Amino acid sequence: MKNLILTLAIIPFLFSCENQSASKIDDSPLSGTISEIDERNNLVNKFVDAYENADPSVALSLYDENAIVHVNDSELTPVEMINAFMDGHVYYEGIKNIDRNTTTMFYNNGEIYTNYWYTWNGTNRQTGELLVAKGYAWFKWEGMKVVESYNAFDPTEYNKAFIE
Repeated sequence: MKNLILTLAIIPFLFSCENQSASKIDDSPLSGTISEIDERNNLVNKFVDAYENADPSVALSLYDENAIVHVNDSELTPVEMINAFMDGHVYYEGIKNIDRNTTTMFYNNGEIYTNYWYTWNGTNRQTGELLVAKGYAWFKWEGMKVVESYNAFDPTEYNKAFIE
């Protein structure tokens, strides 16, 4: 009985030691800190607002002129990406990104990325059907300009409006 009581008394101590080691700051290169209030989050959200409002000038101001943009498996310039995104307004109306989640990660290796999760909504102008598609993007920063970005979403249903 004494052994059982002693064992039960030791178990919480072991877990508290484990939790203390888990809270140690990780200084490895691909760890870091994350922020929901960094100004880069606002810049990304302004970019998205400009896209929703079909305003390419604001959207382009986010990017360095030599930036590389990846949309799914395609590599584009910022101008090509903006033109492709703006073409969507020809086929869809009421384009909105809802359920936005925007955070910026400051990696210990000095790199800065903003992560952006969203749900894209738009009504097909020909069919009147609402399309809803989840997506994810990241933006790599140098200073306050994006030098590389990636946007991933399933284009299957979206692209049907272009061929109908």
